[in-house]
Amino acid sequence: MPATENRRSDEPAFTWHLALGETIDRAELHDRYGGRIHPRISPSRTTQNVFLFTTPAGIFDGWTGEHVHFTGEGGSTGTDQVPTNGNKSVLHHRTEDRTLRLFRQRPDSMAVTYLGHLHLDSDRPYVWADAPCDSRRPLEIARRLVFRLRPVFSLPPAALPAAPSIASTPQVSRESAPPLLPDPSPAQRAAANLLAAYGRYLRAVQGTDLVHYRVRPAGALTELSAHHDTARNELVAVRPTLARGAIWAALGELQDLKRFMDPRPDRAVLLPSEPDTDLADLLQQANVAAIWPLDHYLFARTQSPSHSSER
Repeated sequence: MPATENRRSDEPAFTWHLALGETIDRAELHDRYGGRIHPRISPSRTTQNVFLFTTPAGIFDGWTGEHVHFTGEGGSTGTDQVPTNGNKSVLHHRTEDRTLRLFRQRPDSMAVTYLGHLHLDSDRPYVWADAPCDSRRPLEIARRLVFRLRPVFSLPPAALPAAPSIASTPQVSRESAPPLLPDPSPAQRAAANLLAAYGRYLRAVQGTDLVHYRVRPAGALTELSAHHDTARNELVAVRPTLARGAIWAALGELQDLKRFMDPRPDRAVLLPSEPDTDLADLLQQANVAAIWPLDHYLFARTQSPSHSSER
């Protein structure tokens, strides 16, 4: 039999009858206890409950070993999530005397399984994380609220996927090769192929390879990819297009990532073809080299900014 949850001492016994691990149709849940049937965060007007539903849209949902991470709602139009509506009801659940109740919602189903009663961590109730606004627009990135919840009474952590904890200091880990997403976009695949070709070129010409790192800044949940040419001490960003916006993003990426390297590296952008005069000037002004393929086996580059004043 599923476990029976301990109720709060001030909570009447008739207000909550769902056992841990029990599955119920979501429409029936809301018919009993209130709340709306579609949102991931559903505060009730008829009971003192706020219902949280883990779904594929909750990309940061999971168990860290100490906290349950739960992704906020909203911000699907290219803007940051904000602490209003459902997010506000989570943030203010203590002052409003509401109970947070977590459910796992099955994909393509209205069946939900009750995972337990939680409350916000009082020291650090949430963090921010960058993520695509919509799976159909992977390049549109905005900030997501990620709530840090402590279980009061709940199922074992195996009921949730594993999630990274919050690092107090920057973390840099080496990896054999940058992994592709399960269903990469054409641009992501083109960038991976370009990076692999450049790695083969470096092995053939200078007997070294790119070293790939995963970088997680302090307090962050998402990781960044870094590619380092150790022979040149050069940090390389890869872009499968010469579009100006992509070049701007690459410059920002390199400026961010070089903070985590010691000694500070030179910087380069790996491109699919030679940049035009104006883009080449932009990169030169930023003290960043450009690298591009001449054919399947050879690459060309602009002058390396080896002794730049920024180092």
